[in-house]
Amino acid sequence: MTAELLYHRLPVEPDAGLPQVFRCPVGDIAYDFALYANFDGGEDDPPETLYDLAEWSRVPQPIKPELQPVPPGHLVLRVTGPGPDGPRVLFLRKLVPEPDLVHAAGPLAVKLVEATVARGNLNGSGHYGSRIVIGVAQRWV
Repeated sequence: MTAELLYHRLPVEPDAGLPQVFRCPVGDIAYDFALYANFDGGEDDPPETLYDLAEWSRVPQPIKPELQPVPPGHLVLRVTGPGPDGPRVLFLRKLVPEPDLVHAAGPLAVKLVEATVARGNLNGSGHYGSRIVIGVAQRWV
């Protein structure tokens, strides 16, 4: 029998814009988190344009891969933790907002719960309606 993981919400501040970096304790250890967005196009979109990244993960997969709609972008998370010789990268990966998808990051489990990014928060701050929810849990104690 496997114990259920207890996820805590990372302190992502969507109005602060992307990229952003913050330190957050998980259990007894503090980790450094760096979150950034990789987006193509949309330069002419107004700042309040919202890109719902979960929408793209719900699109049915076509038989021909070349017909798969391309999302406007994605979020990338880097997690750095303590190592024997100093800080080391535990995780560097594109995140997909799927409720059951859990990423292993060394002793941590990470999942992207919600990802709606406003055009105005890409390399800029302000209240444009971005919503980013990332959960983190200890995989073992």
